[in-house]
Amino acid sequence: MDRAFQAHRWVAWLATLALACSAGCQTVRTPEEKIATGHIAREFDKVSMPEYVLESPDLVLVEVLEALPGRPISGERLVRPDGKLSLGFYGDVYVAGLTMSEAKEKIILHLRKYLTDEALGLVEVDEETLEPKVGPDGKPILIEPKDSASVFLDVTAYNSKNYYILGDVLVTGRMPITGNETVLDAINFAGGLMPTAAPQNIRLVRPAPPGACCEQVLPVNLAAITSGGDPTTNYQLMPGDRIIVYRDPIVRLTVFLDRLAAPFQTVMGTILQSSFTIRAAKYASLPVSTGLGGTGGSAAGRIPPQLPLEPGAR
Repeated sequence: MDRAFQAHRWVAWLATLALACSAGCQTVRTPEEKIATGHIAREFDKVSMPEYVLESPDLVLVEVLEALPGRPISGERLVRPDGKLSLGFYGDVYVAGLTMSEAKEKIILHLRKYLTDEALGLVEVDEETLEPKVGPDGKPILIEPKDSASVFLDVTAYNSKNYYILGDVLVTGRMPITGNETVLDAINFAGGLMPTAAPQNIRLVRPAPPGACCEQVLPVNLAAITSGGDPTTNYQLMPGDRIIVYRDPIVRLTVFLDRLAAPFQTVMGTILQSSFTIRAAKYASLPVSTGLGGTGGSAAGRIPPQLPLEPGAR
């Protein structure tokens, strides 16, 4: 009766757990047939990335054509962990989270404390006379800071946008992304699959954007990509993507059995070593004559008989 009651309790607990899991966020596992007819970016159907947003530790080229004498602004600048970009003598500017045009505008507005509008290229110039244009109020006509031709900004190293490759590949870890990489590129950059990998069990996990419910898990048919030239699952990688290369089930089972047997092997090894040590200690404590099978305590009794020499031996 008690066993039946316990069984009912286990069934009820498992049912409750399953109901709770079903009510939570579910991982979307997109079938390959739906991918083929969908609009997921892949090898021959790539999409353009949105305008790049600066973050640490991007490397940015900043150049101002007409800076103060002896105080040039030229060269690569690192976006620091605090989100600021150093301009040396001219101070620091916070650029994290800004696009290139927004960062350029903010840098120009910051430099107006030190440089004139003419030096920063903010004054509209007449193409014929090459003189600054003047408005009805007699003041120079200014242009938008992002349209200035005297200040240049460019990203020289895209370090803040990455994808990750994990599992049974030669080199795992974080890889920089430029917007042109595919799954096949990522596996090649990682040195290829290890012998323990399961080529039929590779997944691309795409994190859900903020406010969305679930991440997306996309299957990768590596055999179709490499042997059949089918680009259906050779997806274009996006920032934050995770490529998981799972291990072969037989290898996983072998590793599991090894881990299961490891404690018993350790115990048995310890027992055998202890038994050998105890028997060796007992053997060493016996009298010499008894231990060597001699009949007396003389030296002749302790020397084992020699084998007869073969003819011709020296």
